[in-house]
Amino acid sequence: MQQQTCYQSLVLMGVAGSGKSTMARLLAEQLGWECLEGDDFHSEQGKQMMAAGQPLAAELRQQWVERLCSTLIQHQQQQQHTVLSYSGLIKTQREQIRAASWAPLFVYLKGSAELLSQRLAERKNHFMPESMLASQLATMQEPLAEDDVLVLDISQSTGQLLQQVLDKLKG
Repeated sequence: MQQQTCYQSLVLMGVAGSGKSTMARLLAEQLGWECLEGDDFHSEQGKQMMAAGQPLAAELRQQWVERLCSTLIQHQQQQQHTVLSYSGLIKTQREQIRAASWAPLFVYLKGSAELLSQRLAERKNHFMPESMLASQLATMQEPLAEDDVLVLDISQSTGQLLQQVLDKLKG
């Protein structure tokens, strides 16, 4: 079901364990939009570094963002509605994603370190270990004063979070 909105793409952002991949899939399904999983754009070297508990080197992180931007530009040129799950830790890189996206709304899924840690401990078959959470939280540049960011508290149910995003899209 295609929603009418001024937003043409959604960027679900947050640190590991915030639920961005789950929310992105559910929103893409609900809206009939294409879903892009940011993790799929990491290089094998980047995934290995993170799996070993090492934060991404700045160059690898930038290459990852550039791959995401290239795909987002293609989607924008094709006027293809897109939902992207992407950590969005660094403001300048969010600006790159913003410029590459078609009329984006960023949704920042924010939660306490305790809740995020609990979620990561329960997660199976993912390359990002729980030990990386502290590094991600330290790196996160909060999206303060970014007008196109909807901040949601992840202590709410998935249904509540979905409804808030859908309500925002409706205007």
